[in-house]
Amino acid sequence: MLASVVIPCWNVERWLERCLDEVMPVLPPDCEAIAVDDGSTDSTLQILRRRAAADSRLRVVQSAHRGVSAARNLALDAACGEYLFFVDPDDGVEPDFFSAMLAAAKNADYCLCAFRFREGDVFRDSRLKGDYRYGSNEEIVREYLPRIFGYSFDDVRRWYGGESLFSRRELAGVTRGCFRRGLIERFGIRFDENIELFEDAMFNAEYLLHAQSMACVDRALYRCTVRDSGAMRTVPRDPLRFCRNKLALLRRREAIDSGGGLAGVYAASCVFSLLEVVLATAKGGLPLREGRRIAGEMLADGRVRAALKGFPLSVRRPLLAAAVWVLRTFFA
Repeated sequence: MLASVVIPCWNVERWLERCLDEVMPVLPPDCEAIAVDDGSTDSTLQILRRRAAADSRLRVVQSAHRGVSAARNLALDAACGEYLFFVDPDDGVEPDFFSAMLAAAKNADYCLCAFRFREGDVFRDSRLKGDYRYGSNEEIVREYLPRIFGYSFDDVRRWYGGESLFSRRELAGVTRGCFRRGLIERFGIRFDENIELFEDAMFNAEYLLHAQSMACVDRALYRCTVRDSGAMRTVPRDPLRFCRNKLALLRRREAIDSGGGLAGVYAASCVFSLLEVVLATAKGGLPLREGRRIAGEMLADGRVRAALKGFPLSVRRPLLAAAVWVLRTFFA
């Protein structure tokens, strides 16, 4: 089988039909779509069953409500395709999404495309920020991985110099990529089910540490939708979930970077995460006991303490400098 498309679904009756109407007609014949119903309480499962009865390429997997990472992992366990795509059920694709990506990925382990971003009724295209065509793992790790894995001290220094902190970043969502399933299975790569937000960035980073080549298509072939009820909005609004997610992300980065060779790539992220936990606790959004626990676990981590000691300070960001200085003086 040529490719498998993973579609995690939870209470998406409002958008699911539109997504399937765009995906299924342009999915090549020798491909499958695996939709995982993650314990929906609306008509999502009924829609999936009806559509699967009409199109044998659509397979439906049921699960208790365990979250998007668990749903994607179930689909990965069931997938048969040589290539893998991920599509979210509230998103859409251009008619040549699969054909263009598969053509570009023919001689590459990973292919990335540009995307169109939708928020409400507003659309905007997001172009790629580089020519991501690489012929070795060394190039991928050196040139692309820092754009998705975290913030470095160099990113902070450029920020002090007037450049946006996000200017070199790429959206690390898995939905605009094409992966080789054989590579995923060979190295046992899965989504971390303890992470609610940016779990896809960690999946991408782990995958790219093993990829030997990369291609790209600088056209907006995928259309992302930001929903008010989605994790991108709900997690940051909940200080407890947000800070627990920060700790889970730290743990996942360190697990992926078991040898420590990438520590410099995400050193500033360690400090930013610690500061966010401290700030949320100080504002009262995070219970004091839980805030102290999370901050304490971060400060007990050697990589976090090393990042705190080395974090560059600037008079251009006096509040940040003061906060880092205090933590560095008393805890690092």
